[in-house]
Amino acid sequence: MSGSASQSSFQTQTAPGSAPNGLGRGLFASSDFRPSDNVLHIQSPYVAVLDTPRLADTCSGCFGKRQLEADPDNKVVLKACTGCQVVKYCDATCQAKDWKLVHSRECPIYKGLHPKILPINARAIMRMVLRIGAKKNDYTREELESFQTLETHIRDIREGNPEQWERISLTSKAVKQYSQSGIEEELLSDFGAKFDLNSFNLTNALYDRIGLYIHPYAALINHSCEYNAVVGFDGPELYIKAIRPIAKDEQIFISYVDTTYPKRIRQKELRERYFFTCQCEKCSSDESPEPTGDAGEVCEHAFALLQSGKAGDDKHRLSVTLQALIACASPKTKQPFVSILDELIVSDISENGLNHAFLNCALRFSRIDPVAYPYEGHPIRAVHAWTLAKVTLQISQEFPELTFPEFVKGGWEDFLGAGEISLDYGLLTWTLLAELVSKEAEYCTVPGFRTIVRKTFANVHEEFMKHGLDPRSMRDEIRAQWTKLGKLIGDYFQCVLRDNS
Repeated sequence: MSGSASQSSFQTQTAPGSAPNGLGRGLFASSDFRPSDNVLHIQSPYVAVLDTPRLADTCSGCFGKRQLEADPDNKVVLKACTGCQVVKYCDATCQAKDWKLVHSRECPIYKGLHPKILPINARAIMRMVLRIGAKKNDYTREELESFQTLETHIRDIREGNPEQWERISLTSKAVKQYSQSGIEEELLSDFGAKFDLNSFNLTNALYDRIGLYIHPYAALINHSCEYNAVVGFDGPELYIKAIRPIAKDEQIFISYVDTTYPKRIRQKELRERYFFTCQCEKCSSDESPEPTGDAGEVCEHAFALLQSGKAGDDKHRLSVTLQALIACASPKTKQPFVSILDELIVSDISENGLNHAFLNCALRFSRIDPVAYPYEGHPIRAVHAWTLAKVTLQISQEFPELTFPEFVKGGWEDFLGAGEISLDYGLLTWTLLAELVSKEAEYCTVPGFRTIVRKTFANVHEEFMKHGLDPRSMRDEIRAQWTKLGKLIGDYFQCVLRDNS
């Protein structure tokens, strides 16, 4: 990603500059940063759009921020735009904001296409086109100029990825036709290529993907598998936070890909989408070899399932894949085991399978995350702690007598010995949330995430106090619960999963 931008619409202590090793332009620290400091905070995107499935359940005005922060007893009910019936909003405030920005111009187009909905890239380019030259809410000259400086790699796309180029061309034709814009198709294709190469995955405060986002200044930040900063979104706001100390004049790096994956997969994705070969220290050094033989074949099938984007659609296949990884002694703190377990946890939670979700969330939180995400302030570790807290909270409310190993299927009791382990899920919930609140300044999470955690913790603490209990004075009881949970997860990790990590 490369470009330049005015700093009038955001806060940062960084400056653009020439990046070494053929990386073009990059972003450099103008001061020292401590872990969790904001490197860059952008209030409004150049353009941001929701994934098509999320149009139905996420506000197009605040991108779900108000929905997530709403009190459980006062959930936000979205209302569809009365004109196009495509986008939805929390209320009149979110609708008016989006209407004034650009929806007033795209609404008649969406209405004319209904029930067909344009793909996400087409909706993004459409939004850009409709704002350019508008009487109100047009881009500033600086914004337009900085967007124009972004790389396109059009020649590389045309020669190396004909399918991508065909999609970009068809998108430009559609935008040209529906917007009735005077902008030539060639320039619209240029917009599409820029968007493909420079957009971020838009996420909510809980780091679930909901769409795509682009801002020219943020697009300056180069990639490294040894990144020193992480990306987060809070509604339409973008936060780039330091994950480790960054010295003045040091280049800012984020990761464009999941760096927990093996080098060959990271490099392949970077070449095919971004047209460069990463030469960071992690990629230049020798990584531990991937499994070979039968284990290697099982891992390849697991990677293929993950990269298909359909892993979460088939719980049975997920379970079979996880058991195959266990049987072939695949490392439990590395890919593909890490992501297969993640997908299975999501599936279990969505189907109210709280027993296995709890066990696997606790395993992930205590044994896998510290290895897969070694920086303590990594937002993924905070999100996984939050997920475990939500599972324990639900168990404490619905199944407070749940014991282990009675809910474990498949004869795993033989590995763990006789007897049952009972846990106080309420105390576990309180402790997890209290830890997240007390260390919120150390985590690279966005303000919306912290608000959600604080509210939940306050509610849980209030429930304890209503029953005459104050967990702050129950240190021995809490310690006993975590000792039991630690023994449980230790046995699960060593025996059930036959750990060889």
